[in-house]
Amino acid sequence: MKNIIATVLVVASVLSISSCKKFLEEDPKGLIATTTFFKTDKEVIGAVNSIYRANRADVALGLPAIYISELTTDDGALGGTALGERLEIDNLMFVSTHNIVRTVWQNAYMAINLANNVIAYTDSNQVKASTCRRVIGEARFWRAFYYFRLVQLWGDVPLPLVPGSSDNLLPKRAGKNVVYQQIIGDLQYAENNLDSAYAYNDPNNGGRATRLAAKALLGQVYLTMTGWPLYDGSKLQLAADKLNEIISNRAGYRVEIENSYGDIFSTAKKAANTEYVLYTLGASGLPASALAYTRMRQTYLQYTYVVPTTEVKQNLYETGDLRRPVSMSAAGTSITKYNDILAPTSGSSTYSDNADDFHWIRYSDVLLMYAECLIELGGTGNLDNALAIINTVRTKHGGASLAPLTYTDQDNLRQQYRLERRRELLFEGHRLYDLKRWGIFLPTVKAHLAAQNGQPVSAYDYITDRYNWLPIPYSDLLTNPNLTQNPGY
Repeated sequence: MKNIIATVLVVASVLSISSCKKFLEEDPKGLIATTTFFKTDKEVIGAVNSIYRANRADVALGLPAIYISELTTDDGALGGTALGERLEIDNLMFVSTHNIVRTVWQNAYMAINLANNVIAYTDSNQVKASTCRRVIGEARFWRAFYYFRLVQLWGDVPLPLVPGSSDNLLPKRAGKNVVYQQIIGDLQYAENNLDSAYAYNDPNNGGRATRLAAKALLGQVYLTMTGWPLYDGSKLQLAADKLNEIISNRAGYRVEIENSYGDIFSTAKKAANTEYVLYTLGASGLPASALAYTRMRQTYLQYTYVVPTTEVKQNLYETGDLRRPVSMSAAGTSITKYNDILAPTSGSSTYSDNADDFHWIRYSDVLLMYAECLIELGGTGNLDNALAIINTVRTKHGGASLAPLTYTDQDNLRQQYRLERRRELLFEGHRLYDLKRWGIFLPTVKAHLAAQNGQPVSAYDYITDRYNWLPIPYSDLLTNPNLTQNPGY
C-alpha cells in the first residue's frame, strides 16, 4: 500500500496542473490531506473532479482494466506485437510482477484514495448542503465502483475508507462479504443523494455519476453476488427490483433502447443516444495532457492490441445480425466498435485522442441483467417476460430479419440469454465478469484456448483454480507485511 499511496501522490501532481473541458475544468485538489481545505463549493467540486480524471486511466492507451477483461476471455485474442506480458494475459499465465495487473490494482486504489479525501475533508458547515450531498455521493459512488472491480478480480482486498496516511499504510485484506457490504452501503448513499440523470450535453454535469447510474450499478452488484463465488440467493430479488426501478421509470431517467445499434457508438450522435447510464466521456481535439480523450480507437483499431477470437469472428453472430459489422471489420480481423473518425489534433499524425465514449453500463445491459434475474427466479411468467426482453433487444439491435427466440425450459432459456448477452455487449468489458459470475470462467477459457490454438484441452491443464483471481502485486507484498498472496501465486 505504500506503493499505492506514493503513486497516488505523484499522479496527483500531474492531474492538478492539467485542464479539461466541461466539468473537468475545475482544478482537482482531491489529494490535499488536510481538514482545512474543502471549504468552498469550488474547492470540493475540484476535488471530486479529480476522481473523474483518475477514471480516465481506464480508457487511456492500453485500456488496462478493459484489456484484462477482454483478453482473458473467449471474445478477445492477442493482436498487435506479441509482447511477453500480453501473451501471459492471453494465455492466463499471470505472475505477481505483471505490470498490467499492477496498473489495474494501483489505478483502482488511486481513485479510492481520491474519493476518501472528498468524503473525509469536505466541510459540511461551509460547503452548500446540496453541493456537499452531491460530491460525497459521487465520491462514494466511485469508491464503490472501484472496490467492485477489485473484489471481482482479486477477491479479498484491503478496504481503506479514510485518506492514506502514516497511520494506515499497511492494511490487511478484508473478506469479500465485508467488501461487498461496503459497496452496497456506498451505492445506497449515492442513490439517495445524487441527481436523477443529466442530459448528455450538459456542460457542467454530462458524464457524472447519477441516481440512475447508482441504481444500475447496485443492481449489477446484487446480481454478481448471486453467482460465483458467493452464491448469495438472497440478493436475486433485490437485483431484480433495483433494475426494474430503472425500467419502470425509464422516461424519468431519460433512457430507452436505442433504435440503431450503430448509433450507440457513433460520435456524431451522442446527444441523441438514449442508452447512456454510466459512461466515460471522450473529447477529441484536446491536448494529451488534458486527459480528456479516450484511446478506444487507438488501442483496438490502430494498434489492434485485442482482436476478435476465431470463434467470435466465425460463429458468434447469425447471418444478417446488424451488430456484427458494428463490432468488427468484415473479415473479423479488428474491432471497429470504437471508431472515432474526427481529424487528428494539430501536429499529430495519428487519431490518438479519440472522442469515443466508453459505456460501463448502458440501458440494454440493464434490460438484459433484469432478464437474467427473471430467468434465475424461474416460473413460467418470469421466463416469458425474460424472453420478451431478450427478443426486444435482439430484434431491435440485431435486426428484424433475426427470428425471435423461443425456449423449452429454464436452462434452455438461460443458455440462449447468455449467448444474446455476449452478442449485444461484445467488446464492452463485460465478458470476464459474466463468465466468473456464471461459474464457468476457467472451463470456457481452456476450451477457447485449445480451439484458438489448435491444441488439446489438456495442453491448458496449468489453468487451475488459482486463475480465478489475479495475483496481489509483488511490489505491495514487499512493502506491506500484512498483505497475503492469493493461493497458488
